[in-house]
Amino acid sequence: MEEQTGSAGSQAGAEGGTGAAGGGDPSRRGDRRDDDRRSRDRRRTDRRTPVPAWRKPWALVAYGVVGALALMWIGKLAFSDDARPPDGRLVSGHSAPIAEAKPVAAPTGAVESAYGTGDYERLIILGQAAVGKKVRAELFCGAPARVSVRRDIPVEAPIAPLVDAEGHVAGSECRWGRAGDERRDDFVLIVPPALAARFAAAPVTTDDFVQRRHLFAELVWVGRSQALDLRTGGVLNAVLPAPVR
Repeated sequence: MEEQTGSAGSQAGAEGGTGAAGGGDPSRRGDRRDDDRRSRDRRRTDRRTPVPAWRKPWALVAYGVVGALALMWIGKLAFSDDARPPDGRLVSGHSAPIAEAKPVAAPTGAVESAYGTGDYERLIILGQAAVGKKVRAELFCGAPARVSVRRDIPVEAPIAPLVDAEGHVAGSECRWGRAGDERRDDFVLIVPPALAARFAAAPVTTDDFVQRRHLFAELVWVGRSQALDLRTGGVLNAVLPAPVR
């Protein structure tokens, strides 16, 4: 019995010695991780420095807005000269003035008959020499509408007095020539306010499966107009009865 007790005591002493040797000061075992007390506090929010105002989300959003406005302002300054006509006047908005009208020869008293597509092509070939001529034509016109007129370039004299403050004239997309003629071409008829009722009273007929007003008209030839985006046009001068053929 005494031998077993002594043996147990010796074993306990050995285990105690081992524990003392293994559980001693970490610095004596070469483990210095516990000495870095700062490493355990790196994720503690109570010791972090507050985020400065210039790095907060609302500040970043404000930077983006200010940058976008600055780019828009720079772009506006860079391209502002494109909106100026050759005379240097700025054309923008509804109050922009109309450029000076192109001078044309005064219409003569004689009125030429130009009912067919051949006459239409002849007027096209004459070009500037035909501008201002009074001609009679057979037209098939669609519903009247507001036609935009460019105001940053000179407008032809027959059209200029009819342009409103917003840069529009009353007009209609028409076909020049008799029904069934394959050479018919498009024509923009400008309708002065004084002749609006006469134009609206023209009979409506089916032309190439489209409802159009059929009228015989006396008009002032303008031809291909830059103010009308290079479309061929003229100004209605009178609505005529059908000619005797």
